Amino acid sequence: SALWELSPKFVGSILQKNEELCVERISRYFGRFESRLMTKAAAKKKDVNLIGFTGSFFEKYSEKSDPNCFDGNDVSAAISLSITGASYWVASLLNEEIDLSVFTKFEYGVCISEVGIEFFDDPQISKIYGQLKLLNGISRVTASKLLASKRPNLFPIFDNDVSSLFLHSDGKSWQQKGSYLAWCKKWQEIAADKTVSNFLAQLLKDKSFVCQPLRALDVVFWLEGFDWENGTGDLLSRPY
Repeated sequence: SALWELSPKFVGSILQKNEELCVERISRYFGRFESRLMTKAAAKKKDVNLIGFTGSFFEKYSEKSDPNCFDGNDVSAAISLSITGASYWVASLLNEEIDLSVFTKFEYGVCISEVGIEFFDDPQISKIYGQLKLLNGISRVTASKLLASKRPNLFPIFDNDVSSLFLHSDGKSWQQKGSYLAWCKKWQEIAADKTVSNFLAQLLKDKSFVCQPLRALDVVFWLEGFDWENGTGDLLSRPY
């Protein structure tokens, strides 16, 4: 259920109060991975631990993708984040000609806080998102993961687990209400906050993590839902 206000002040406070846990979560997520020899169900039945997170391969695929169009590396990056790569949407995506020039002019690691507050109001961004959503099998979640593959520090992932942690301004969960582009604008405000940006810059510098700051935020909050569901690890402490 939704726990927190989606605001720079609250997210900044969460990070500061849980610095050690943030480090632990990112270290764990991008740590050792063992190839899967069985399904999760089979592993559970045999009491076998599956080591590592498939999402740790997101960056490996994303960095290799064609900067000017969606390709197989973007599909693989999105699939690594626990979505089904069904043939009907994969083939349809690769068959489409989607103009990405509105953001391909930016470097791969461009920060969401650097593109201007009007960026997500650009009709071309809405058009790209709309073209993705029109394809059978591409949901809001899948579309966000494909966009994040192109520019992982520009497009925040909309994940059902993460969105369920945060409250919309009217008190409803972001999972239930709020468009993807509105979600982007909120995270743009958060990424521009000095407390948040300084915390993430120091965190990623000290530990030499491979991910972009926006991805680090997603990992920290995604593992909140994962650890709660699986009863593993500590949960984030409220700042107030």
